[in-house]
Amino acid sequence: MQSRNLARSGPRAAALAVGAAVAIGLLVAACGSATATPTTAGAGAPASVQPGGSQPGASQPAATPTPTFDLGPVPGNSVDAPLPTDAPATVRGLAPLPSCGGQVLFEPDPDISPLPTPPAPTSAPAANEQGANCLISDWENDRPGQLAISAISDEQDEIYTLYRLPGDGTVDVITRVKSHPDQVVTWTDATCHQLSLQGDQMTPADCSPETPLN
Repeated sequence: MQSRNLARSGPRAAALAVGAAVAIGLLVAACGSATATPTTAGAGAPASVQPGGSQPGASQPAATPTPTFDLGPVPGNSVDAPLPTDAPATVRGLAPLPSCGGQVLFEPDPDISPLPTPPAPTSAPAANEQGANCLISDWENDRPGQLAISAISDEQDEIYTLYRLPGDGTVDVITRVKSHPDQVVTWTDATCHQLSLQGDQMTPADCSPETPLN
């Protein structure tokens, strides 16, 4: 009786084993197709170009720095800051340069009483700016130029400065100072290798020692 039951169960077990094997095979096939890398339509085509004609990651050209002024000459003003009559012969004999005009400045000290008045009408701020821009433009573009500045300090010293650009990357700074207390006049000269406009002040730098002029 026991052997008959075993005989009957043999074909059934075989059928179950075959079905299980088929199921496992289908499951493995399904997993393999799910993990496969999907293909993209148009594979091998060039990457799309972004707006503006540049591809992603492409390097852009470096920006060109903008100069303070145009390459063309900046016109000066019509302010007259004449050379003092006590200028030494070396200054009076200098070769003329294209002029940016002049500035006539006066800054009174409010602590002085009575408040001093300028010896002559001062130049307008707009004219001062125009003359300064003219000289800085010449400096930036290695052009010859000249600007004369006549000023009265808050201590009432008379200061006359002549900025001369030969066009070789230097600025010749000729200065006259007439001290108020003793009325002594001194003329000096220095060669500088830097020139900038700090606020409304012409500012030379990297200068040689001042040389007295006679």
